[in-house]
Amino acid sequence: REKEINPEAEGMEIEVEAEAYMSELRSEVEKLRGELMKTREAKEEAVQKDMLAYIRSLPEQQMRELTGTITPDVLDAMKQLVDTVLGGIGEGEIGPATITEQSGSAMAQLCMWQLVVGYNLRELEVREEMEKRLGGGDDDE
Repeated sequence: REKEINPEAEGMEIEVEAEAYMSELRSEVEKLRGELMKTREAKEEAVQKDMLAYIRSLPEQQMRELTGTITPDVLDAMKQLVDTVLGGIGEGEIGPATITEQSGSAMAQLCMWQLVVGYNLRELEVREEMEKRLGGGDDDE
């Protein structure tokens, strides 16, 4: 005879086989893990959709204000990032007139990379400008 355990359920004591009870608990854990994974994926997808919707909803004036202080070098670097990623998707066959279809999550990821790269490049530019103004930068450029 297998070991028995006595779990309490709302004041009652019942005897069940340990093996069966553990098996039931394991399947419950797996079910909960699956539900958690689905919830996380849905939440991530919602966040990505929200980011794309937010960027699409920005008025043109606000977009100009956000990009107005970006130097041509930073804009060029950001464009190169997009070109490189899109070129990798089409195995180098994507040109300026090519139309391609991508998932919302892929475009959100590309958008996030571009935001991060652009932000970091702009931060480096601002830092360099401050160093020059304070006399700590090289004037050889």
